[in-house]
Amino acid sequence: MSLVVRRPSPARTRKDNFGLTPPEEVRAQRVRLFLFLGVVAICALGIALYFGAPRLGRATKAWQSRRLAREAFALIEQKQWSEAEAKARDAYLLRPTEPEAWRAIARLLSRAGQGSAALEWWKKLDDQHRLTMEDRRDFAGAALAAGELTTAATQIDALLAQRTSLLPVDTVLAGQLAVRQSDAVLAVDYAERALANKRAKPYDRLSAATLVLSVTTPDSQPYISAWKQIEDLARDPRNAASLEALIYLAREQARAPSPSPGSNTSISLDTGSTPQLTPATQAGDAPSLNLGAAAQPASAGRTMSAIEVADALENHPDGRSYHKLLALELRVQNDPALADEYVTQAIKRFGSGDDETLAALAVWLNNLGRPAKTLEVLPPERALQRQDLFLQYINALAALQRWGDVKDLLTSERFPVEPVLQHMYLATAQTHLGALTAATNEWHRALEAANTAEKLLGLASYAEQNDAIDIADAAYGEAIKLAPKNRAGYAGQLRVALAGGHTARAQTVAAEIVRLWPDDAAARNQDAYLRLLLGASDGEAEATEREAQVLVAKEPWNWLARATLGLARLRLGQNKDALAAFRDVRATGAEPPGALAVRAAILAANSYEEGARGDARNLGAKPLLPEERALIAPLLR
Repeated sequence: MSLVVRRPSPARTRKDNFGLTPPEEVRAQRVRLFLFLGVVAICALGIALYFGAPRLGRATKAWQSRRLAREAFALIEQKQWSEAEAKARDAYLLRPTEPEAWRAIARLLSRAGQGSAALEWWKKLDDQHRLTMEDRRDFAGAALAAGELTTAATQIDALLAQRTSLLPVDTVLAGQLAVRQSDAVLAVDYAERALANKRAKPYDRLSAATLVLSVTTPDSQPYISAWKQIEDLARDPRNAASLEALIYLAREQARAPSPSPGSNTSISLDTGSTPQLTPATQAGDAPSLNLGAAAQPASAGRTMSAIEVADALENHPDGRSYHKLLALELRVQNDPALADEYVTQAIKRFGSGDDETLAALAVWLNNLGRPAKTLEVLPPERALQRQDLFLQYINALAALQRWGDVKDLLTSERFPVEPVLQHMYLATAQTHLGALTAATNEWHRALEAANTAEKLLGLASYAEQNDAIDIADAAYGEAIKLAPKNRAGYAGQLRVALAGGHTARAQTVAAEIVRLWPDDAAARNQDAYLRLLLGASDGEAEATEREAQVLVAKEPWNWLARATLGLARLRLGQNKDALAAFRDVRATGAEPPGALAVRAAILAANSYEEGARGDARNLGAKPLLPEERALIAPLLR
């Protein structure tokens, strides 16, 4: 009998005697399952990362940018400008499209007094409909500082419309706008509303009071009351605005000695860090009105003497070296015979201080007319460490007429200033040394080195001050190319054209300003006035007359508007009506020469020869456009 051996089937070999899978096979199955699932998970994760990582990265960067912006806001409130600038810059570089980064930059520039630069960023936020009420306040302040009155009015109107959340600072801003629009009565009304508001903070009261002082005369009751408000703030070192109030009183009561005409040889830009009241007003543009009471001495209402202000500055708990030097300046003004003693005290107290203290001392000594002392306390090796110290060192050399030393220092390649500043100052030094070709070359090098709108505007302003008119005009033009909506560039071009007597050029720039800012009444008036000087048609003159009449009714103290109205009527042959444009206003000596030239021509046209000739003679040495001088030429024969 044969034995047949059958091989077990594969299925049976995987089973044990009881039909169970061996443990080794179970482990192998699990490993294969885990490997399969792992591969699937890795593929899914890869796909998710491929499509989701950019979005996650953007969200992370946005969060980090907003965090840095919030840190910048806190530093801005503490007035730590350098640290705030670094945070705001990092926030923007991390995510250039983040609105909070825009807000941080705009707020920093606004609070630091760079209104023109801030406007671009506020407008970006406005376009995204992201402006808060606090943003609108800073936006309005920046627009006022930059002279964009229409933009400022839009933001201020939005603030005033929020009646339930209206703050005293909002009415102060409205008052500042009224000042710029030559409406002194409305400005005082807004300021007094802010002062009467129980929610007014110390800075609100200070801003409102200085606003009143800017548009009233010292013998008026509003002026006296406002001055008392500032003194009350100054006397209480516990309030936040006391130090600023003391600075204001110090500046009003005593000024640093002014150099004699023609002796200002300082070649640096204004690099001081003098605190400023915020929001700032431009009182120089405002009419001065007597709004009240019986005449009193100019010092009426002033109870703090210069020495009291000096003592308060000296002892203020938040006072720094600048404030103590300002106190010494008051003492010098009060007793000039002791000036040398006070200079010695200042050098002893602050000459060994840190860089900030030494910079403040150098500014003080230079302003006091002691450049030799500046060189004593500021050795070259110390000056070469920082730009602010170096510029004061250069200022001292310039004041001492040491132009050769200035040139040698700026060509030694051992200086902590930007190339644009180096070439600007070298241009001035070369001019004083008589090397006019070298000076021209330096001006052009400065223009090539100015690679931002801010640098170009700084160069243009400096060149304008130093009679390098072609460079100033070119720098303003380049600034406009980089920042087409920055009003400062156009204002500079217009100013340069007017100063050079280029009426047609000035009218072209004025027309461009009107195109960009069509709601600016002052710009429209200037454009219309220049068109009339150049020979506008009867139709243009009639349209100009109608618009000027509205502006004069709204701003009766606006001499430029009256000149436009009078000149339009004179061109139309309406001599008596032209005379009426000046009938109810009196000249104080602060009027634009061109407006007085128009008035003289109108007086002559109405047979008031004696008055017309008197005005013409007074205008003989005044800066006039060629067409304005032609108006009075017959009166000077």
